[in-house]
Amino acid sequence: MEAREYQAHFELEERHWWFRARRKLAFGLLRRYIPRDGSPRILDAGCGTGLNLAGLAELGAAYGCDFAPEALAFCRERGLTGLARADVNRLPYRDAVFDLMTFFDVLYHEAVLDDVSVLRQAGRLLKPGGFILITDSAFEFLRGPHDAAMHGARRYTRREMEEKLKAAGLEPVRSTYFYMTVFPAVYGRRRFERRRAARHPETALRSDLAPAARPVNAALTALLTLEAGWAIRHVLPFGSSVVALARKPSI
Repeated sequence: MEAREYQAHFELEERHWWFRARRKLAFGLLRRYIPRDGSPRILDAGCGTGLNLAGLAELGAAYGCDFAPEALAFCRERGLTGLARADVNRLPYRDAVFDLMTFFDVLYHEAVLDDVSVLRQAGRLLKPGGFILITDSAFEFLRGPHDAAMHGARRYTRREMEEKLKAAGLEPVRSTYFYMTVFPAVYGRRRFERRRAARHPETALRSDLAPAARPVNAALTALLTLEAGWAIRHVLPFGSSVVALARKPSI
């Protein structure tokens, strides 16, 4: 992503409705499906500025890697340890060492040369029966300047994500779309942004991420918290993101 976006993520991801809702769904799925025995070893691949990694550390021994020095600096500012500068295309970890791996909006990135190859690596690093959780951008028709600012190269359908997991030798356990209730607003905004970018190509690229007024942020957080509770147990038919949980086959 553009360097300035790391600062925005660090400042907003704890309270912004979009991030709060994603955490609600992701950690809800983990609590529902991941065994709670022992202290699992967890890798957050492409850990960004580290708030998800901090949450994962409450579940077990959590490690994070990212290729961007800016991201790792913000992780350290949060007091996080177990960090490594690493490219997700070549993860420098031993085979079968993790019980859980997470990719929070990582696979879509232009730096990911082959998403199936990255998923195969995840399978290599997972213990038999280990899990992988993925969140990512949905539907190519939602592409816009936001994707350019975030260096996003691809967006997925739910079926495409499941097929890629299967191609990597992983077994899909649960998948759904998310942000269904705000989907019309997202679709309208992306159409507007594409038209504006066509008229003013000189405008600096920026993501959609921006502070929301407190009442708006509270209302959207409450709405999407309800949606997350539903999505943990049911498949949503559309949304601006796709979420998938998969398992490495047991030997």
